[in-house]
Amino acid sequence: MLIGGCSQPSSNANTNVASPPPTPQATAQRSPAPLGPHCGDSPPANPANCKLNIDQPFNPGCTVPFSSSQSHDIDLHCPNEGCAKNDNDKAQNKVKNNLCASGTPIQIGETSIDKLQAAIDQLVQQGNFSYGDKAPQPSDRAKLQGLSTVDVNGNPVTLGEGHLVTLEAFVLDAKHDDTYVLGSGPEGYKGEGVNCNNSLFDWNDIHIALGQTAGAEECSSVTAEIIPHFRPPLWDRFDTNECTSPHVTNPLPVKGQRVRITGQLFFDGSHTPGPCGVPMGPHAFPRRAVWEIHPVYAIEVFDASKNKFVTLEEWAQGR
Repeated sequence: MLIGGCSQPSSNANTNVASPPPTPQATAQRSPAPLGPHCGDSPPANPANCKLNIDQPFNPGCTVPFSSSQSHDIDLHCPNEGCAKNDNDKAQNKVKNNLCASGTPIQIGETSIDKLQAAIDQLVQQGNFSYGDKAPQPSDRAKLQGLSTVDVNGNPVTLGEGHLVTLEAFVLDAKHDDTYVLGSGPEGYKGEGVNCNNSLFDWNDIHIALGQTAGAEECSSVTAEIIPHFRPPLWDRFDTNECTSPHVTNPLPVKGQRVRITGQLFFDGSHTPGPCGVPMGPHAFPRRAVWEIHPVYAIEVFDASKNKFVTLEEWAQGR
């Protein structure tokens, strides 16, 4: 449950691949970043900011991949393409909202993501692909398929957008992104186009930064996104951010936890990577690549008392 007019939590399914665990790492305490000016804001009276008068239901197109799914206001009023004016954004938003990827998940690691990113950047250098300042052309998204990379054990695999993957890592941060409490301008953020530009918590993605160690820098992270559509109530508690978590009822203590995230591989062509040691470009965010696990289909947490991964639902019992 979310506080102050925001919304829900969530639960999840489970994956069946075992992998070499990432190495936990104790790190020196860093000075916390100052909180933004809107962290204490109340929900806006008029949170909807889509100018296209869109009011259509979301169609998952399949049985949603997580248990305890729950319909929300966004599912009744924001379609799969969100609030998008051009074909590039419409195509990309539909992929962001794809809950129907199927098959056996391929277990990947950071190297898998790096090789996928390098393959696309090579296409850019050859003049065969463009991304960053805007979403790629719909026809160009086919070039995101059939890419050579490796699985978590270094074995060659062919992957691409829409493939089901699993990543084992540590939670560096998790937040209800693009919401009214975030941003440094005169007003907080006004939501994201894919979610019809509504700034409330239950209308926005939960952005998860995942690291190979519990103390990794966010610039080395891999991104996973829990979309708001049919989000299970327990999952809304997956928030560790100093600015957003106070607006969530009983946020789960997942920061630094070793997790296993399963979902769809997605290429976020509206941004560029912001890896460590590289100057941040105008469309960059601190992360190693713009390949993401988006949407998240399943969350597992390592239970040290049982020495195994368990579903988020099982791990959260009593918390």
